Amino acid sequence: MIKIIFLALLLQQVRPDFILKKLRENTKIESIKFEATMEIKKGKKRLLKEFYGYGKGNDFLIVFTNPEDRDVKYLKLERDLYIYLPDIDDVVRISGDMLKQSLMGSDLSYEDLMEDDPFSYYSGKIIKDTVLEGHGVYILELVDTTGKAQYYRVKLFVDKTKYVPWKEELFTKSGRKIKEIKAFTISRFGERYYITDFIIQDLRMRNSSTRITYKKLEFDIKIPESFFSKETLYK
Repeated sequence: MIKIIFLALLLQQVRPDFILKKLRENTKIESIKFEATMEIKKGKKRLLKEFYGYGKGNDFLIVFTNPEDRDVKYLKLERDLYIYLPDIDDVVRISGDMLKQSLMGSDLSYEDLMEDDPFSYYSGKIIKDTVLEGHGVYILELVDTTGKAQYYRVKLFVDKTKYVPWKEELFTKSGRKIKEIKAFTISRFGERYYITDFIIQDLRMRNSSTRITYKKLEFDIKIPESFFSKETLYK
């Protein structure tokens, strides 16, 4: 009984808004440069894609380099998303229902790419202090209070010292779990912790998963503004 009371008091001391604040600090990026791979599995089929990119504020540029998708580029400018298709040498704006479509056949949607500050839509409560695969975590349940979030409810398994989620479960308003994200590696960059290897599963797709692994990451570097323009897509 004493142990139960102690744990209850401990959970009250670690407020959910403090955890949310720390999560947002880790995910807020002034500028970033990266190289990564994306492994997509559909049953027995496996696709490996490679890409690099830059991000600054709410904007980013992603360039694919694997032979099948070489020079396909994605550019996000504030709330607009564009794709450059080298086969037709043209730029297409992705909007409306197109945003719900899969990115390159992966378990990520274009909407997932559009979230600048995803935790800003939620209020949360701590429902448990536990251990997940050897990591001490807070289980945090978030509910959308704005009507703007892509996922109505989110369950996070947040590392108690790094304040980065080892696992995320994403739900609709009806309570259906539709996506699950699991981190394999969390790396430290100065005062920041960042997930560098993780897998996403869209549970609406059968036998499907997408693993993204960052090979290189640099934060808070100088990036020319010219990188983030539609003209850059044609280069």
